[in-house]
Amino acid sequence: MIERITFLLGLCVTVFISGCTTSVATVDEKPRIQRLILLNESDVQLEDVRIFVTRTRELVTCGAILPRSECSTGFPLREYQGNPFDISWMEYQRAMLARDIQVTVPETLLPGQRVNAVIVFRGDGRFSARLVPADTALDPGRAGYR
Repeated sequence: MIERITFLLGLCVTVFISGCTTSVATVDEKPRIQRLILLNESDVQLEDVRIFVTRTRELVTCGAILPRSECSTGFPLREYQGNPFDISWMEYQRAMLARDIQVTVPETLLPGQRVNAVIVFRGDGRFSARLVPADTALDPGRAGYR
C-alpha cells in the first residue's frame, strides 16, 4: 500500500513538474509598430508624400498634409525591422527627397513595446523620424515629443 501511494505521489509530482513551462521574454525583442504618423509641423501644405521601404518594397503615400496636421495609417502590429527607407514630398512646389533613413530604437523603450513610427516635417526640407510609445500624445506645434 505504501509502495502504491509513493508511486502515485511520484507520478503526480512528475506530471505536475513536466506540465509547467517557463516563458522568458528575450531582451532583444524589438518594438512593435502599430501606426505610421506623418506630422506636418510647418506652415505650408505638403503634397505627394511618399515613404518607400526598399527592402520590403512597401509604399505609403499621402496626397496632401495641411499645415499643423497629420496623415496617419494603422496596421496590424508588426515587429520593427530597422530597414532603411526613403521619403519624398513636395513643399513650396519643390521636390524634396531623403534616402536611406534609419531610425534608432530609443533605449527607453521596453522590449516588445507598442510604438508609433513618427515622421515630423518642420518646413524648408527639414524632418525627423523616430519611434515613440503608442500612448504618447502627438500635437502639432507641441515641443514635448520632438
